[in-house]
Amino acid sequence: MAGVTTIALIERRADISRELFTRYWRDVHGVMAARIPGFDFYVQHHVTQIAGDNGDIAFEGIAVVRFASEADRAGLAQSAVAAQIVRDEPNVFTRALLYNLEAQDSQHFNENTAEDRDVTGFLLFAEPGAAKHWASAASGLGMEVHLHDLRGADPSLWNGISPGAVGWQSVAQYWSGGCALPPLPDGVTVFRTDERYVMVAGGRPTPTGLRGADAVRTIREIGANNQLEHDVETLIFGV
Repeated sequence: MAGVTTIALIERRADISRELFTRYWRDVHGVMAARIPGFDFYVQHHVTQIAGDNGDIAFEGIAVVRFASEADRAGLAQSAVAAQIVRDEPNVFTRALLYNLEAQDSQHFNENTAEDRDVTGFLLFAEPGAAKHWASAASGLGMEVHLHDLRGADPSLWNGISPGAVGWQSVAQYWSGGCALPPLPDGVTVFRTDERYVMVAGGRPTPTGLRGADAVRTIREIGANNQLEHDVETLIFGV
């Protein structure tokens, strides 16, 4: 895929439940983020750590945003919506570490361009060399892997929050296709994707990105498919 990628690693606010975190990030914060100009593809992954040790940081959200170009990514920092996103983050996050990656920082193995498939999970690596070795082994089994090198990005530039005393340097998204994972090297943390929500696709907010998942679920349960038509959504939301 062409373009550049931004990865956000998100820690839930400790005094709110996982269920409230999911609803707020998806249906309030995420709906607002879907209005940031320049997004080509924005997906939320609500995750659970299943192996490894992140010290005192336990991520429960990973967001992946793709932009067609670096110029399109300017909206992430410069738009009025982005300023409100930073202001809203403390309502739901303890920390949000955002990594703006260059095109050469992302490598895809066995790439599939379909965007409606579920990501099985993510791995955080302490060593980039180990990450590349693992991704190559996984791709040899037929797995799809998107490997992102985080070393050139400074997440504190987003909202001033330091990543703290952590050692990850690469993140891998993987689609297992039913295959068992290759052996994991030391210094790897593994996350299972529990829920996945596409908020923007093809440069336009999805129904979930416009209305929130609960509203879309209600519309589908009652069979009001007219509410999901492009013309209706444009009338209501102006997009």
